[in-house]
Amino acid sequence: MNKIKLIIRGGFDGQTPVTQAPTFRLVEGWNEAELSAPAGILPAGLWGQVPAGDPYVLHACILTTQPIDPQTFIELRTGAPTQIRAQYTPSADNMRLTLVRPSDELRVFTPPQGIVKLELLIESIGGVNELGSRLHEWSDAAFRARDTGVRVARFSASAALPGWLGTLHLIYDSANAGNITLPTRSIVPLDAVLTVTRKGVGMPTLLAAAGDTFAGGVIGQAIQRSGIIMNNGEQWTWVAD
Repeated sequence: MNKIKLIIRGGFDGQTPVTQAPTFRLVEGWNEAELSAPAGILPAGLWGQVPAGDPYVLHACILTTQPIDPQTFIELRTGAPTQIRAQYTPSADNMRLTLVRPSDELRVFTPPQGIVKLELLIESIGGVNELGSRLHEWSDAAFRARDTGVRVARFSASAALPGWLGTLHLIYDSANAGNITLPTRSIVPLDAVLTVTRKGVGMPTLLAAAGDTFAGGVIGQAIQRSGIIMNNGEQWTWVAD
């Protein structure tokens, strides 16, 4: 994230383009520069302070020595032919985020003040380790977390089955019959699959949790040889042989 603070004495006039880059210095974590009046229209690239050519998300805040005047505004507008894309009062309590494109301009106006500070928080969307790539990495990680592949669980006695993702093969291998209690159906994704295989002499019975049922309204299914169970969004649906 880029943190930029622009300071001007007398206020922004909303008219004068700032074509010459000011001198920036790092002050308490902010890239800070003082603009010479008059000034009122800023290039979206902010003189190379944001990644060149990348759109970005902007949060703007104006700090003034006097209570902020209702006439104060920041305006986001396109390059020629000029169209206004957004205009608002960037008070200290505003939570507005605005998408800024490389060809845009920022027009700022404040009634005359002794000193005005414009704080800009900028999150670039493109580029390595910027917002776009981080969102992609987050989405990919979330997908991989859900895509757990295939797992196998073995039971030799009655047990309660926790929720699962992906495909789970349950093998019941025991000389004694047993009950396998399914988790609350609502915590199991609709694309999760459970297979149950009887390996030993003992016969397993699947039991639905309180409030859940299998198709047909029953609460238990005995597995003679094998079965496939899924959550259809309303009940447990199953196929058994």
